[in-house]
Amino acid sequence: MIDIGFYQLAQRRAEAVLPALVTKALAAGHRLLIRTPDAATLDKIDAALWSFAADSFMPHGIDTLVGDERAASQPVLLSTAGDWRRNAADCLAQVGGDIPDDLSGLSRVLFLFDADSLESARARWRLVSRVEGFRPVYWRESEGGRFEKAA
Repeated sequence: MIDIGFYQLAQRRAEAVLPALVTKALAAGHRLLIRTPDAATLDKIDAALWSFAADSFMPHGIDTLVGDERAASQPVLLSTAGDWRRNAADCLAQVGGDIPDDLSGLSRVLFLFDADSLESARARWRLVSRVEGFRPVYWRESEGGRFEKAA
């Protein structure tokens, strides 16, 4: 079963919410690929992961900068079009764009989208909710900035 979390961003941008989500995923033993089609967004996510907590280090790298050998060892790999198999990720965080059709090898997907992408997220929800083996869950960002599971 692949859990697909649909995270609708209302108050904050992806780079503001991803560090906490990545921290939780790493604590749960996941390896992640964070994917976005936009290089500028990728740079913002990278900066946010570096500066998230002054007293901790969140190990990650950008696939085009670390090379193939080091990409494989990254617990969190950032990419504009990468394959989660490069770092043996079992969790994909897709920021913008769309999640790929083939999710084999993953146990969890975090699909972050904003109001501009609402219609494409709804279309993807309808598609995955009809496929056996996928468990979509909708998370809405509250006014306080916390994600709440919605029915």
